[in-house]
Amino acid sequence: MAFRDQHEAPALSDDPFDRFQALFAELDRSSGLLTDRVPLRLAAINLVTVPGDAAALAAQFYAHDAALARRLGWLTTTDPSVRRVIAAHLVKYGDQPDAFLDEVDRVAALFRAAGLRRGGVHETLAVLLLRRALGGAAIDSDHVARLAAIYAEMKRHHWWLTGPEDLPACAILVTRPGAPTDIGDGIEAIYQALHRDAGLWRGDPLQTAANVLYLSGLGPDEVAARFTVLVREFRQAGATIGQGEYDDLAILCFFALPVARIVATVIGYRDRLTAGKWFVARTNFSLATNLAFVRMVGQDGALGPLADAKLLLDMQAIVAARMAAVAGTTAATAAS
Repeated sequence: MAFRDQHEAPALSDDPFDRFQALFAELDRSSGLLTDRVPLRLAAINLVTVPGDAAALAAQFYAHDAALARRLGWLTTTDPSVRRVIAAHLVKYGDQPDAFLDEVDRVAALFRAAGLRRGGVHETLAVLLLRRALGGAAIDSDHVARLAAIYAEMKRHHWWLTGPEDLPACAILVTRPGAPTDIGDGIEAIYQALHRDAGLWRGDPLQTAANVLYLSGLGPDEVAARFTVLVREFRQAGATIGQGEYDDLAILCFFALPVARIVATVIGYRDRLTAGKWFVARTNFSLATNLAFVRMVGQDGALGPLADAKLLLDMQAIVAARMAAVAGTTAATAAS
């Protein structure tokens, strides 16, 4: 097993919880009763490692969010929840809203030239993640062609599952070594190993987890073994682990730390969030995973971009769930 034992494990970095609370308090200061606070919490986590006064960061965040809203307009496919998480990313990396949206427009033409159909908000997120994966370098037609090839390989294995929502994951994978065929086969091997060994349900959440876990560079059997241990230990600690938690556990598989420490850190944050009545316990598990990730990563720049990807994948999952709920309500109303 690749998890380290207690004797060789490195110390955790400073606890980010107080900084998170301070940032969220500033972001939430002007919120009304019906304000959607989920993206504000994710934005606060994004900004935890950014130096500066919490109030000043909150002001910059809202200025960026307003600038994005003006450019995107009313007919955008970018939900306000996702827009706010994007705004936090722009603050974190010193990007400007107009410059980012200009890049989205430019790269959209490259997407069409590569034969990718319009992906709406998922395309916007793919551009953001591709910019991060490339370290700020300009996105060119070769990068987009590679992204399109990786997407085609995912489609080859799971044509019924793969869609525009997988474009952000493809963006993360662009800088991985190997031919797109090898990447697609590697992801599929992890997908099947997780289903076989960890007993995970087939479907979109499993595909997302496999996409993320491919970044670890670990073989499918080792990945599945790590995942299986984490599922068992979290359930023994009283956590509910379903399809909604697959991507959370995928992120935690990257840490060569004692399983007990990983579980204790996440459960500790979940309990602190729940005790503070931040939200329901099920949602707090994902939020706690993000806080634990920040603490366990510390100053590790290699894993930092993975944390960014995790937050955006969280937002995608939330928006997808809301869209499904709206569709369900509309269908029920039409049938009544």
